[in-house]
Amino acid sequence: MATENTVGGLFEDWSPGRAELVKTDMGQNGYPAVNIKEAAQEAVEKLGIEDPKGPGYLIPLFAEDAPEPSDEYVVYRPERGQFIWYDTKTSHGTQRFTSCSKFQHHEIGYRLRFWLSMEKLDLDDSELPAESVQPTDQLSEADQAQFFDGLKHFIQSERTTQRETNWQAYQELGLKEAIRRQSVSGPFAFSTTGSNSTGNPSYIYQVLLDDDEEIDLRDDENLFEGNRCIVDTDADAFPIPVKVTSVDDPQIMFRPLWDEIEDTVAVDSVLQDDEIEIWLSHLLNPVPFERRMTAIKKVEQNPDKRELLTGQRAIGFTVNKHNSPDPAVELNDYQQKALVWADSADDLVCIHGPPGTGKTRTLTAYVEYAASRNESVLVTAHSNQAVDNLLVGDSSRGSPEEGTLHALAQKDNSQMSIARVGNNSRNDVVIDNYAHQSEHNADIVAATTSGAAQFDHNQFDIAVVDEATQASRPATAIALFCAKKLVLAGDHKQLPPYCANESMQEEDMHISLFEYLLNRYDEQSAVLLKKQYRMHDEIATFPNEAFYNGELETANRNRDWQIDDLNSLIGINITGEERRRERGHSFYNPAEAKAVARQVELLVQSGVDPHDIGVITAYSGQIGEIGSRVNQLDIENPYAVSIDTVDSFQGGEREAIIVSFVRSNVDGYSGFLEFPEEGPRRLNVALTRARKRLVLIGDWETLGRVAPHRSDEDSCAPLYAALADYIRSNDRMLSPD
Repeated sequence: MATENTVGGLFEDWSPGRAELVKTDMGQNGYPAVNIKEAAQEAVEKLGIEDPKGPGYLIPLFAEDAPEPSDEYVVYRPERGQFIWYDTKTSHGTQRFTSCSKFQHHEIGYRLRFWLSMEKLDLDDSELPAESVQPTDQLSEADQAQFFDGLKHFIQSERTTQRETNWQAYQELGLKEAIRRQSVSGPFAFSTTGSNSTGNPSYIYQVLLDDDEEIDLRDDENLFEGNRCIVDTDADAFPIPVKVTSVDDPQIMFRPLWDEIEDTVAVDSVLQDDEIEIWLSHLLNPVPFERRMTAIKKVEQNPDKRELLTGQRAIGFTVNKHNSPDPAVELNDYQQKALVWADSADDLVCIHGPPGTGKTRTLTAYVEYAASRNESVLVTAHSNQAVDNLLVGDSSRGSPEEGTLHALAQKDNSQMSIARVGNNSRNDVVIDNYAHQSEHNADIVAATTSGAAQFDHNQFDIAVVDEATQASRPATAIALFCAKKLVLAGDHKQLPPYCANESMQEEDMHISLFEYLLNRYDEQSAVLLKKQYRMHDEIATFPNEAFYNGELETANRNRDWQIDDLNSLIGINITGEERRRERGHSFYNPAEAKAVARQVELLVQSGVDPHDIGVITAYSGQIGEIGSRVNQLDIENPYAVSIDTVDSFQGGEREAIIVSFVRSNVDGYSGFLEFPEEGPRRLNVALTRARKRLVLIGDWETLGRVAPHRSDEDSCAPLYAALADYIRSNDRMLSPD
């Protein structure tokens, strides 16, 4: 036997004397296609185990779902291209000779497929995950109860705050302005009344349409049974809160929340007046909060899941050093390493993907690889857009984007099936190809974290959560509950999940499950993607050092990206008076807005399409100020320039980005920009959206000065000062003129 130490010693203990010729029948078909002849030749080359009974070679079979040797084999005769095996269809079993090609979709071929990738991992032991990762600490029994109670309280507080925020926003806007902005649904006219089991009256209204108009109240107006809405009309005692009890186009039925209404008689009288028109505004969708609460309770009651969250057990990795996963898309070394970690994880792995490092591409490779091994995969994220992006990326009808799951599924020889669960996708490619597929037989099921609440405990082998650092812990707990293994991908150095209740930010209740588990199990639970393909090297340098310990590399393709002869990074120092909006608490800065407009004009003159220009402002009050300046420019299509807050730009990128920091005052007050935790993350997002040119506009003395009520340790100002020093050291700090 010529195994020696071939393929890393995987077959050192394999012996023909302890194995037998495989017994099966030709009915075991339906498996993904495998090049059987090539697999057999690889085995002959690596092992060369000659058949002692005649010409040919013994080819060991692997287990069906793992590259582990079994105690079965086939005999391969290369000169005839045949296998020898036992046919169990006959009464006593007959040894048969069959062409290799006939096993292409057979169980035998599927169990030979690992020979095609049977190469020892090209990774040092130091790059592989530990077999067992112990938690940094364990919560006591009392702390465990407090932990889950805190999560439940967080969900309830988010629900309450969201409702209060929406109510206040509507009242500040008013009915007349809401109608002008088309932010309300209607008008509706009274039809009849109804009642529920308690006898409380409900009201049926019909939307008023022109003769040639049609409407879908669910899809077009996002009105669903169970929603809380604001009903308003030009009458005393309004607006009022209601619960939608039925939606049946063109009618809607709702029940006023009488406990919250003072003059119930007046409200009832108005609602039954068929001369009065009403309008509906969204107040709250309770479903996501209810699903998160249910998920937290289920996780708390399940010992395995509970112990993972509370640090009562270790997490493990089972690495097969003799086999490297063979991805269907091309990966760099760091992405391939992440693929190995994800494949090796027994229950949890975090893939840390800084901006532009190919996080989604890595997940695509892993999902396809796992599905090819007959593992059931749930693909999920916090939003419909994020789920669809992982499925199809920038694919259009008839043109799949290379490297996406959609592109892989559309290949002629692909047998990968995908089902998109939920009715809220707005992506045409997803709707056309996956929205109507059954999830029961699909290899890959895609859903939002909220949509995944319909699945049972450990229904999936794997749950892959993209943009995991933008999803709350309760939301991600839904995916945790319905899968045996959790693969979380994101970047905890950027903004955390949205938190409606700002007081919870101080308690760290809003951090993602990704960040929480990373803290619980330390860096040994995470693998870092280190090569970035988004930014010019000069743009990437400061965030790399400030946020990623200098570990990121810039790919050759984007190292010197440039727009004309414009510098890739500049700062503009403006001492301009900040102003506060009359309504609300937001700030704006006319001097910075003027400078932004000049930079937009310069970019367009240098050949940049306005669609490829993004303007990020730290304060929402500055959006309108910048917009009015940009829209007055003598350029084509100025409205195509994206102008929005830092939060809205997270996950996005543009050829050129201009940032307006807004704050400018002699005392050094920078508001939330200076927050010690949120401030650096917000700055990181702003600095990492641009591909070829980044312009940073602000009063750098204000930004870099610690406010009187803070200390150096409790302020982000020193980070802004370091950024200003970096810009000046490269001679790139300019005046506004």
